[in-house]
Amino acid sequence: MILEARDKPILAMLEWIRVRLITKQYKKQKGIEKYTGKVCPNIQDKLEKLKHESIPFSATPAGNFMYEVDNGHKRHVVDLAKKACSCRIWNLTGLPCKHGISTIIKNLEKVEEYVNPCCWKETFVEIYKEIIQPMLGQSEWVETNQPASVAPHVYESPSRPPK
Repeated sequence: MILEARDKPILAMLEWIRVRLITKQYKKQKGIEKYTGKVCPNIQDKLEKLKHESIPFSATPAGNFMYEVDNGHKRHVVDLAKKACSCRIWNLTGLPCKHGISTIIKNLEKVEEYVNPCCWKETFVEIYKEIIQPMLGQSEWVETNQPASVAPHVYESPSRPPK
């Protein structure tokens, strides 16, 4: 995003980046307000894809919230109480893997209930609730007795510069 601003003077570059960040954060705040699901939209899309991939798996109950999941080629153990699978994808990502989803569906529960709280809409709203404070223009900045900052001396190399 900042490639467009890298040739500008330092203050102009920082101002350009600040405005882009304010705009991006505002769009995210307004976008998530319209969304009605429990988990973030991109996470919901991943869950829908995983639900489709979990169709060939069959889950066999082995005990309280323990399942053996098999698709004819591979076998995994899923523990719904610990929200863990032997493939370890659920442990690493916080999202149920396709094996876990097949057990959740077999248990007649909602997949969204087993997603890590970092993927919930409420967490997203909490992250983006703070705003980047607007600033006064440079003409209205308070004068200080500090010396003006000076750009460092740039040494030219003997070869042709890249840009």
